[in-house]
Amino acid sequence: MEKRKVVLISDWYFPQVGGIEYSMHALAKTLAVHGHEVSVITRSYPGVPEHCTRDGVSVIRIKGKPFPGLRRFLMPNAYKQLYYLLKKGDYEIVNCHGLDSPIGISALIASRRLKIPVVITNHSLVGHTIYGPFLYLLGKLFLRCADAVIAVSSAVEKDSRGMTVKPIYRIFNGVDSGDTATRVPFPFDTEGKVIVATVARMTKKKGVQNIVYIAPDLLGDYKNLMFVMIGEGPLKKRLENTVKEKGLSGNFYFTGKVPRERVLGYLEQADIFALPSADEAFGVSILEAISRNVPVLAMNHSGVSDIIKNGVNGYLANNLMEFESYLRILIENPVLRTSFAQKANQELSNFDWDRICEQTSQVYSKVIYEKYYNNN
Repeated sequence: MEKRKVVLISDWYFPQVGGIEYSMHALAKTLAVHGHEVSVITRSYPGVPEHCTRDGVSVIRIKGKPFPGLRRFLMPNAYKQLYYLLKKGDYEIVNCHGLDSPIGISALIASRRLKIPVVITNHSLVGHTIYGPFLYLLGKLFLRCADAVIAVSSAVEKDSRGMTVKPIYRIFNGVDSGDTATRVPFPFDTEGKVIVATVARMTKKKGVQNIVYIAPDLLGDYKNLMFVMIGEGPLKKRLENTVKEKGLSGNFYFTGKVPRERVLGYLEQADIFALPSADEAFGVSILEAISRNVPVLAMNHSGVSDIIKNGVNGYLANNLMEFESYLRILIENPVLRTSFAQKANQELSNFDWDRICEQTSQVYSKVIYEKYYNNN
């Protein structure tokens, strides 16, 4: 494996918590372990150092305040600083993360202009939205600047092929099953309870509202259910109010934003992991549940289909009615839950970060070769 000077770039990075944030750092850390010189360029946050080293990775934070009224974007000077960092960085390859990251897209465009080999990792699906045609158009425009695309699942690969004719490489995200878990007791009596956990940003796209929607029917038959909703987001307060109005507060626990170690600790105490997101690009939380020996129920025709085989090592539902039906089966069958969890866990080697690092390094080498030797 040739050693490279690599920079990974995105808005979505620590201290924010999420699938892209975790995956981007895990890749950077593993690349560094394998001898690459790795930097991360990301946005700054109050109280967070602008320069630091974390797990062998140099982290550079761009100075810049959020644009008034559009917090996703930074003020223009931040993007000028990004251009300067790329120009002076002597990087052999740039790996942007997230088609929805303004810093990532700016780095994609700047790298093209500076003639630095550049790859973008697509972590998302356009999904079921009225803005779909517009988002595909933007994707086509931005991906003209990329030398190649890494898609984190089969579903994302298919989505990406609708945006570009550039080379697309399917490389899954991963999980480290040895990651530390901080086990914090739940603030309720777990004796005799069946705990159904969901880890997701509390947004409509993640489908978390559907857990609250189906809960009354389920609780009518299974009084011992506890729904643990792990994560933060704009829907959280509304869902808490809905649960309270329905008189279900005793069967729901909303954790809010918690560090990843506590997420893993909560999952270790769960009986079932349920995620009703129809537009899940991959599902790092799925892998985290599997790594903690928790059986998985998710939606079909998404990135989760690369991880779960329906009826073999978990359940994949085609609609919400089927989702509820599968959840009932899992609630009633602890032996099946154990079987699914064990079979899914046996496949975790497919999502090992060393393996992912090797695959990603090969893409870097191909892109660099094509750029410099084939005048691509």
